[in-house]
Amino acid sequence: MRQIKLFHVLSILIVMSMLFACTPSATPAPVVEKPAEVVTEAPAAAVEQPAVVEAPAEEAGYEPIVVACWSGPEYDNLVSVAAAYEQATGNKVIVEELAREAYYDKLTTTFIGGGKDYDAAYVMSDWIPAWVEADALKDLTSFIKDPNVAMPGLDLAVFGKALEFFTFDGKLYVYPSEGDTAWLWYRKDLFEEKGLKVPETWDEYLDAAIALNNPPEIYGTVIGAKGDEAWWDFMYYAFGMGADLLDTDYNPVLNDEKGVAALAFYTDLLQKHKVVTPDVTTYGYNEILTALQEGKAAMGIQWMAATQTLTDCSQSPKVCKDGEALLGYVIPPGVRQADGSIERKTGGSQWGWAIPAGSQNQEAAYKFIEWLTSKDGAKLWALNGGIPGNIEALQDPDVVALIPQFAMLAEVMPYRSIFPALTVSPEMLPVVNEGIVAAVSGLKDPQAAADEMATKLIEILKSGGYLP
Repeated sequence: MRQIKLFHVLSILIVMSMLFACTPSATPAPVVEKPAEVVTEAPAAAVEQPAVVEAPAEEAGYEPIVVACWSGPEYDNLVSVAAAYEQATGNKVIVEELAREAYYDKLTTTFIGGGKDYDAAYVMSDWIPAWVEADALKDLTSFIKDPNVAMPGLDLAVFGKALEFFTFDGKLYVYPSEGDTAWLWYRKDLFEEKGLKVPETWDEYLDAAIALNNPPEIYGTVIGAKGDEAWWDFMYYAFGMGADLLDTDYNPVLNDEKGVAALAFYTDLLQKHKVVTPDVTTYGYNEILTALQEGKAAMGIQWMAATQTLTDCSQSPKVCKDGEALLGYVIPPGVRQADGSIERKTGGSQWGWAIPAGSQNQEAAYKFIEWLTSKDGAKLWALNGGIPGNIEALQDPDVVALIPQFAMLAEVMPYRSIFPALTVSPEMLPVVNEGIVAAVSGLKDPQAAADEMATKLIEILKSGGYLP
């Protein structure tokens, strides 16, 4: 890993801590988190039969471990699933609940200081780089490569691309869980009336938006370019069209041909084609949700968190008929290749389970998070209301029967991308949001907006030691 001075790492941690602490308690979120908490159709604690999960008897005998989790559905789920692990192995897991608004602060102080309070914790991808730089996390690779510790048949391929988000210098520091994405939502009735097929490419998406556009009654689609949420909507267009924010050497590339084309496409939905409402710079997750709920948009890309709301006629009666939801959802469009196939990329966010360097029970903690993210543990996590990172669990028939959208999530897991997880990510995100808004609002043309973003990002990346 490139060398970054410790004082810089600590300064970034302090800034993130201050910003995180200032987040309203109603929606506590780290600086670079997406705008909405992910939920699924499955209610929390939906399953009360922990005995369905088995673990090798020889794992028994470890000291009790303490696992930190922030308050909310994740904590409730962890308590239930940890009980199943205890019953199956005899190994005790103490789950400690921390307030959401103080969670990042508490973990950072403890981890960086080498504290022994926790043996494992629920963590977000944005936090990991600074913790790794400060030697605050345990490298899981040493356990994974030890045949006396790792479970037989351990296959990391079940996590797909999510492993990349937690791997530094070839070492894995976090087992993925709670990774999500967004779907393309569309009005099934309107598509049928117009004889349109559901878009598979971005050209088809634009054609459908134009064909269904009938403002002010209904717009062809909806986007969200609110100042602090713009990236979380635009990233699906950028990644989906083959663009990226940085290359593998940390050089900004959103101002290259693909990046500018994606930003121009996104901008033209308002400026040229006028298939979105004029006030999209005030739209974020909630406004996109409302537009789809109220039948004000024929299409829209929205987080999978909205699935229960948009398909429940009691919550979205205006887009239901005879008790059936009129909104359908599919994987967002991709780019058709010369051979007729469609190349797809998409976005998302990512959480997981880590072990602090200060833990005195690291092997016991490893065995728990290894099981928790294995097919058996991840299946139980899903059936209790969580989102497993294990593709096999996402595809499990019992899981899909309860939460149908997980079958699609399993399909996109291998090619999801997220905002770069770097020590300077909190500084980068506002720059990207600002550039997107400038283009969509017409203050700058897409090329100029992207070039300005790149210039500012280069300076930030240099300050963090990522660029010379």
